[in-house]
Amino acid sequence: MVSAVRREPDKAEYLAWRDNGAPRPARQALIVLATRDSVEEVVVDVPDGTVCHRQPVKGARPPITPEDYEAAADCVVRDERVREALRARGVEDLDLVQIDVLPSGVFDHHLEATHRFGRAVAYLRRDRFDNGYARPIEHLIAYVDLDAHSVIEVEDGERRPIPAADGDYRAGVVAARDDLRPFALTQPDGVSFTIDDGEVRWHRWTFVPAIDPQEGLVLHDVRYDGRRVLYRGSCAEMIVPYGEPDPMHNWRTYFDAGEYGLGACLNSLELGCDCLGDITYLDAYLGDHSGQARTIANAICLHEEDAGILWKHTDHATGHVETRRGRRFVVNAMATVGNYEYAFRWYLNLDGSVEIEVQLHGIVSTTATSNGRAPLGSNMVDRGLAAPHHQHMFCFRLDLDVDGTSNTVHEVEAERVPTGPHNPIGNAFRPRVTSLRTESAARRDADEGASRIWTVKSNRRNAHDQPTGYRLVPGHGTATLLAQPGSSVDRRAGFARHTLWVTPYCAEERFPAGAYPYQHADPGGLPTWSQDRPIENEDVVLWYTVGVTHFVRPEDWPIMPMTKAGFSLQPVGFFDRNPTLDIPPPRRTCCHSDKAARGTEQSSPASLPLGGRAGTP
Repeated sequence: MVSAVRREPDKAEYLAWRDNGAPRPARQALIVLATRDSVEEVVVDVPDGTVCHRQPVKGARPPITPEDYEAAADCVVRDERVREALRARGVEDLDLVQIDVLPSGVFDHHLEATHRFGRAVAYLRRDRFDNGYARPIEHLIAYVDLDAHSVIEVEDGERRPIPAADGDYRAGVVAARDDLRPFALTQPDGVSFTIDDGEVRWHRWTFVPAIDPQEGLVLHDVRYDGRRVLYRGSCAEMIVPYGEPDPMHNWRTYFDAGEYGLGACLNSLELGCDCLGDITYLDAYLGDHSGQARTIANAICLHEEDAGILWKHTDHATGHVETRRGRRFVVNAMATVGNYEYAFRWYLNLDGSVEIEVQLHGIVSTTATSNGRAPLGSNMVDRGLAAPHHQHMFCFRLDLDVDGTSNTVHEVEAERVPTGPHNPIGNAFRPRVTSLRTESAARRDADEGASRIWTVKSNRRNAHDQPTGYRLVPGHGTATLLAQPGSSVDRRAGFARHTLWVTPYCAEERFPAGAYPYQHADPGGLPTWSQDRPIENEDVVLWYTVGVTHFVRPEDWPIMPMTKAGFSLQPVGFFDRNPTLDIPPPRRTCCHSDKAARGTEQSSPASLPLGGRAGTP
């Protein structure tokens, strides 16, 4: 068995139950089974176990499961050809050899037609817990049959010297500074959120978090004050293509969701390390090869955190000061995929906005140098050690249902108003709004120079007779795929050619590189689905790719400081005015307290409503 997960109910059926009191949808499981040459999807009723549907998936090969990875790594170090190649490089203690099992890619290799295989590469540790990436063993690749768990063939090429780099970063090995005093976050009155039957409720937000074996963290049915915002949001695929042309590295193009499974690679988060404050954890339950439940404790972290000043103003005429502190609700899950960690963090804010952030941690991939100089596609990080250039492309699937399922997407850009009678001194500018009516028109790229954003408008009107909506605002990380057009990675990861795609909702269209991209030269996905269907006044899905291009620095070695990228969803006309006017002032006395108390009566007219309420129908 590859995976087992609850099969999500039909969207219309779920909404009828959630909003109109219809019968609760039946509970079903989706089980993915694998044989040597194929994949089969089976739908089973829960709890009686009746098989409702089963279907083979043509051309599909399963991903590398945790059991595959462990068995493949083990068989490599037992293979005599590998042992001989290691001895030829001066490696005698096989217990210190680290094996990474990497996806094969699709590059017309002769094994692609006959085997589901991985490419196993080796590193040498100085001791059992050392950082092996400091000492890559170059140009030694074992081709591993992932079904038979055996080495098919060994590629033994240029025997470069194993670097003498120091990659240790462990506490107790690296001397710790002593100039930082303890820092603590406390909530003496407890948290402001509850969980009821899987639904999280905080402030005016409600949502249901879950873990999918492939996508990892998923947020379902996100609402503000009962109003629908996001039906389902997840990182549906990510690819890490490398830019080093050396044959030891040029095939490295990892689809971390489709070829490993972000959910299958989740961490168990720890209080005080991964999360700080008053934390609630949720466990995840995934199926293993034998169909037994595998528990990932503390897979999801839920907590509140201070978000700085929400809003503030000092009235220069009266001296009256009003300040409100912001806080946000954090939903966090972290996956370790090989040498990298990825934290997927969703922030729900008091003002109705949602921030989606990916935090990148871990250790960069490395290559040994032959002449003390970095190869063409790499930068030096240590003695005899370089790190290849690469990208991280995270494709988020956002099934936005802003005040319902009938939405229209507009592109908004800043434009200058021509100098003339209406703009005599030439300083005027305005938004240019373009309705994206078809899929082909909605393949768009970020453009910071034009202040480009995208709004999702509903058919509901606010108090100003404007449509209610949300806008997608790009943040840091708007790179697009750098691989050459027509290359293998370009054909397989076509979703990363553009920052934004918009498609009409289809329950089967979930993975932008196809559900089973492993060793698939043409896995389908977003470029295949997105033809020219109408998307105006439809149930739309936005596919937004956060792209990071990483030219590695020495400061990224031996373990990189966290870097982050992301975007935000912001209400635009969803409310009639600032929805946070009713947030109470800080309890703690500050230097403005006396002034605020004295000035309240004069500066708060009785006619001023205090609540920022929802838009009117």
